[in-house]
Amino acid sequence: MDDFEAEILKSREDSDVMEFRLDYLDPAEVTLELMRRWISMAGVPVIATLRRKPYGGLFIGSKVEQLEILSNIQGAGFAFLDIEIETLEVLLRTELEKIKRGTWRLIASYHNFKKTPSNLGPIFHRILAVEPDVVKIATLATSFSDNFRLIQMIDQAKDRGVAIIPVAMGELGAYSRLVASSCGALLTYAASRTGKEAAPGQLTAQAMHYVYRLNAINPNTVFYGVVGYPIGHSLSPHIHNYAFEQAGLDCRYLPLPTSNLEDFAPHLEHFAGLSVTLPHKVAILNYVNSKHESVKQSGATNTLVKGDRGFCAYNTDLEGIRYALRDCLSGQLSKVVLLGAGGAARSAALVLKEVGCQVTVLARDQNKAQQLANDFDLESDSLDQIEEYSGDLLINATPVGMAPNSHEHLVSETILNYGTVFDMVYNPLETWLIQKARPKARVVSGLEMFVGQAARQFQLWTGLEAPIQGMREVVLHQLSPG
Repeated sequence: MDDFEAEILKSREDSDVMEFRLDYLDPAEVTLELMRRWISMAGVPVIATLRRKPYGGLFIGSKVEQLEILSNIQGAGFAFLDIEIETLEVLLRTELEKIKRGTWRLIASYHNFKKTPSNLGPIFHRILAVEPDVVKIATLATSFSDNFRLIQMIDQAKDRGVAIIPVAMGELGAYSRLVASSCGALLTYAASRTGKEAAPGQLTAQAMHYVYRLNAINPNTVFYGVVGYPIGHSLSPHIHNYAFEQAGLDCRYLPLPTSNLEDFAPHLEHFAGLSVTLPHKVAILNYVNSKHESVKQSGATNTLVKGDRGFCAYNTDLEGIRYALRDCLSGQLSKVVLLGAGGAARSAALVLKEVGCQVTVLARDQNKAQQLANDFDLESDSLDQIEEYSGDLLINATPVGMAPNSHEHLVSETILNYGTVFDMVYNPLETWLIQKARPKARVVSGLEMFVGQAARQFQLWTGLEAPIQGMREVVLHQLSPG
């Protein structure tokens, strides 16, 4: 009970409405007096939820015991009562009417933690049959399309004159959690903080308020986002939403995790621009209308911009690399060792080739290294031979060293014989490679590339100069310990 009260106090600042999950408590603790006290502490409207275990809750009592507890707290002052449809539809008419009495509005809820059923219409009408004040449909999103299928239920609810809460649960459902309210949903759910999620895929209330400015999203808001999988730790929403706010633009940048581009592609029209990350940097080119020269040269994209003739693909990683190496490229830079043979390495190879560097590509897969070298008329070798190399610049264009595997590295500390070391990894800020190179070389953090490419994206989308210093500070704040 002490923990419950502590959570109420911690949640007050960021909550417009609170939900009390009473099924997490000993039933003997759910008293009228205590509920009144807690509602007073909350200071915002409160939803009471006492969900039975077969339907996703923790309450192990019977239907009769559930109704008895709820009857005892009916006068506590709750604004809403959430009861699962499975219980409501087996109540006698007199029992149902008794539950509806009082100050609370009844939320009749359906939960499916395995999938989003192909036809939501029957579920909607099943809930309507008990004549609730609010319909709640929460289902696990197994595809990005499930977000839109749930949001489409809002129009059905409007036609019937009933409030609705549609929620796509799971990591693929972030879009519904952020957008549904602006389409007419009654509310959306958030966790009080990381680790306190009551359902899979919940964002924190702080992120809802301060990163996405949820309550200011409206039907005219323009949406951007990052497409990839996984993207749970992406900082792109933080810096782009900061930049939009600084520019006074009614735009939001959303996380759009999807592993299936075919599923996502029909919904491209909902976005004015996109960032594209692994594993879609090449495959998404099948869905664009034109390609900028940066894409034609590099063979991959990380940015889509919607224009009058559809989407144009760009590669702003090139600008990010130029920005990160701005103090090197204008000087004497001759011998470069490039680790990796993926998309990031291709972008680096293109930039280095522009300034006439002698570049050797080293990769675990020697065939890929050879292919990249052939494409840009460079040298290549196996990563096993790294001890044989030195030069003016070493670039790590692989994800090796990225959190949570920040202890991993490709280069022995004893052979860091380079004037400059550039690690494209930016999380953690101080990678193993940067730490070991710092005493003997100029170091360039992946933070510089990340901010540089994001600033170029912002300029392409808006035509405005990006607040690049502020964007850098946002990343530093997010990655700083504590």
